[in-house]
Amino acid sequence: MNQSPAPMRRRRPAQAVDAAAQPHRRRARQAPEHPLRDVWMRVPAALRTVILGLCLVLFITATVAVTRSYMAAQEERRRLEAEAAERAQHPLVYADLITQYAATQDLDPALVSAVILCESSFDAQAESRLGARGLMQLMEETAGWVAHKLGEDDAAYSFDRLYDPETNIRYGTWYLSYLSRRFDGDATKIVCAYHAGQGNVDAWLKNPQYSSDGVTLDVIPTEDTATYAGRVLRARDVYRKYYFPVPDEAQEGDSPDA
Repeated sequence: MNQSPAPMRRRRPAQAVDAAAQPHRRRARQAPEHPLRDVWMRVPAALRTVILGLCLVLFITATVAVTRSYMAAQEERRRLEAEAAERAQHPLVYADLITQYAATQDLDPALVSAVILCESSFDAQAESRLGARGLMQLMEETAGWVAHKLGEDDAAYSFDRLYDPETNIRYGTWYLSYLSRRFDGDATKIVCAYHAGQGNVDAWLKNPQYSSDGVTLDVIPTEDTATYAGRVLRARDVYRKYYFPVPDEAQEGDSPDA
């Protein structure tokens, strides 16, 4: 049986085979030129080190300055927030009446304001469970005694008048002034006498457990009066800070309690 000859395969040209066998080669991209880099590389190595060191110093200095500025701004923000809160806790109402009658009685208006804050929180209609009335919380007996001293204990006088802000501040500042004269302007003794009564303060001063010299009240023996005195004196300092600043020369001569 005759077999037909196998078909002959066409041979591709050698160049074609080589081209097919070799992968496609992309033209390599040339790196872009960097003139500044070339200039930098021409700088001596020692000088480059110095320049880099100076740049690092400038960077650190700038960072520190920015950080300090930020911290200062944050501290100022916190200070302003604290002052705003402090002012909110120490309002000042009836400022004109307080200033007027404090001047008349030669009193520190900051102390008067502090007493009103701690006694009634500036509520002219306030009345305690013991019957004290008005802004400065005067008891009926004390108010009647002050009215007598002022020559106002006539038929027109009534304890209800103590709800009137001006009458209450006028009577209260007179009484504070009386206590100031009696206790030589010592704010601690004045405030204690206003709260606990002048007779108690006299007794405390005679007791060596509370007073080493009979003049200075070293210890306030009752907790409620000690707490009250501390509140009033702290509030007085706040009122001085924001509303009634004291001249520097007066502060230098001011005793710690005054």
